[in-house]
Amino acid sequence: MLAKGRSLYRTGIQVLDREVPDGFPRNAFGVIRGPGGGGKSVILNEMARRIMESGKKVIYVCFEDTPLSVLQNLVSLGWDYSTMLDAGRIHLIDCFSAQILRKSTVYDYTRVVRNPNEADEITEAIHATIQENGDEELGGIFLDSITEFFLQSHPFKAVNAVKAWRATFCKELNIPFWAIYHTGLQQFAAYDDMITYTSDIIIDTRHEPAFAAAGVLIKQLRVTKVKGARHNSIWVTFGVGDEGIVGLSLDDMREIARRITKIEGPSS
Repeated sequence: MLAKGRSLYRTGIQVLDREVPDGFPRNAFGVIRGPGGGGKSVILNEMARRIMESGKKVIYVCFEDTPLSVLQNLVSLGWDYSTMLDAGRIHLIDCFSAQILRKSTVYDYTRVVRNPNEADEITEAIHATIQENGDEELGGIFLDSITEFFLQSHPFKAVNAVKAWRATFCKELNIPFWAIYHTGLQQFAAYDDMITYTSDIIIDTRHEPAFAAAGVLIKQLRVTKVKGARHNSIWVTFGVGDEGIVGLSLDDMREIARRITKIEGPSS
């Protein structure tokens, strides 16, 4: 049991794995947090894609989009529907479609939660999906996002649900669980520290401040917290290319700065 709890894995995202050289602990609840447009969903989707590429299955809990939109986002990172679905590597829990009036479409590989404001129904859907596929076959559970769960439920109830998911799926079943959390929303600011305290892993995202001041949004990430693994807590600049997330070097940054100067210069 000690050996199982200490097992580590790599996400397959090079720019992220470099900051956690030994790998992430499997029995951990991780949160990717930051402002809008900082790259949170891209990181989450890239993690899910890399796990599927390794031959494992994933569960994706959809709060902010339909299952179809989630699959389209994965396609934009280089995957296709047939690879994901025909191999049975992705199973979606639909907590979004309850908002759609007269919803009638039923998707394959999808379990619909009729009352997503009730944590017990979400927990039961995750449990049922795990039982159908076996916990040994699962490479991770992904939720987008805790913030939307806050909006549909009471924040205190949502935090307690997160604690229960961490205990049940991460600590008991040894399944990595990753979730997105949007920062900067005043009505939920009181819960920011609670999310930090509850989570085993925190990945922060932001727009690089100097470029943001010039009106250019460049994404950065930082591995702020990892319980049970060495990590570097420095800001790393990244972009999104045809094959997913890539790191940006100082030379890349200088080239971007030169382009900005050229565009904004008096002779342009």
